[in-house]
Amino acid sequence: MMEQLIPVVMIVAMVAFVLIKQIGKLTNKLDAFSGEGSFERYAQFSAIIQDHVRNIKLSLDSSKTPDERPFKLIEGKNEDEALEILSDFIRKLVFFETMMAKKKSAKEIEADLFELLSHLDGFLKEYCENGETLSDALRETLLEAYQQLD
Repeated sequence: MMEQLIPVVMIVAMVAFVLIKQIGKLTNKLDAFSGEGSFERYAQFSAIIQDHVRNIKLSLDSSKTPDERPFKLIEGKNEDEALEILSDFIRKLVFFETMMAKKKSAKEIEADLFELLSHLDGFLKEYCENGETLSDALRETLLEAYQQLD
């Protein structure tokens, strides 16, 4: 039994390491733009993330979407709970577009965005079929979108 557990632990550790490295790359990109126009950049990035979260929410909402959809709830997960979590993400992201966010330093905004993206990553893995794959794809998409911002 122990011989079977060791490879699983090793794989989980490797996946965690890769995830941390990918998130680190994203936050390093955020660090590079903590100058004058950084608030606008964070606001634009927040809007991009919001669009993705809204698409996930629409896809998970069985009352609004067709059967063929990219994000599907794992069987047994509470749909209302999942939709409420996504609504919370959207509410938090709206903050980055408001005047209130300008009162925070770039480091504070980066930390908040990092925390939110980490929770979104965890949400996809916990609530969605093929969550790991969906999470990886979203991370790559968001990184590319951030790199293309002016």
